[in-house]
Amino acid sequence: MKKKNVNIRRIVTKSGQVRYYANGKRLKDRLGKKKFVQQNPNLPLNQYTESEKRSAKALKRYNDAWKFNGREIQPIYIEVLRQLGVPLNKAKNKDVATIKDKDGKVMYSRWYSVLRAIAERAKTSKEFLRFIVEKGLPNYRGRDYETFKDNRVKNITDLSDLLDTEVFKNYTLVVTDEQGDEHRGRVKGLLAIRDFEINVGEDVMKLSTNSAFMNFDYSYTLNIKKREIYINLQKTNKYKELSDYLTRAYDPKESIDVSDLWENVSVEIMFS
Repeated sequence: MKKKNVNIRRIVTKSGQVRYYANGKRLKDRLGKKKFVQQNPNLPLNQYTESEKRSAKALKRYNDAWKFNGREIQPIYIEVLRQLGVPLNKAKNKDVATIKDKDGKVMYSRWYSVLRAIAERAKTSKEFLRFIVEKGLPNYRGRDYETFKDNRVKNITDLSDLLDTEVFKNYTLVVTDEQGDEHRGRVKGLLAIRDFEINVGEDVMKLSTNSAFMNFDYSYTLNIKKREIYINLQKTNKYKELSDYLTRAYDPKESIDVSDLWENVSVEIMFS
């Protein structure tokens, strides 16, 4: 049932006190002032009290601002949505959550949907990524297209550098080791990756005496809402072993790429 609008009365006493009433009952000053200004947004400024003037200015700022489900959003996101071609002119009361597509379906039911749309375009368009990086969009400051488009880092040093960037400094690294144990946090996560590399290196040396060097390449997944970055070191095929790749003596000019043994890791092995 739709609520009826209740008329807010403002009374100024002889002593200069301002009181607000609804249905004959006095309201708390803060609530009364807010509701009075909302009901009378177009009064001349000289008809407001000083406190009401501040409330009226705040209300005007809110009404002029872009919102998502009633909550104000940073103007930078409107610039980005324009770049995405979102029909902002179809928004009701400047609320992005009210925009519908050509089939009449709401385009973004959750704020996460907006963030996901931005991330998907950034992975496929170098120009778009450059635009949001230059604009300083949160989570994209300092991003590089070549590493961002496929969520990869070349080694543990690159991963450490990635965690130092403006984008990821507030993210939690979550590493799942080969046994399925989870290591949360930068230090524990990097130690788990270091132990993984040591174990793989020792196994390779046992299997191939002329192995000389290894390159570890890591992929990762993101949970933007939770601000977490995930790397899974578990095997993708429990019936496959590293020995299945190292089946003979290799020429120094050769190298092999183990790219389908672990979930988020590929390893290039070179020989001497």
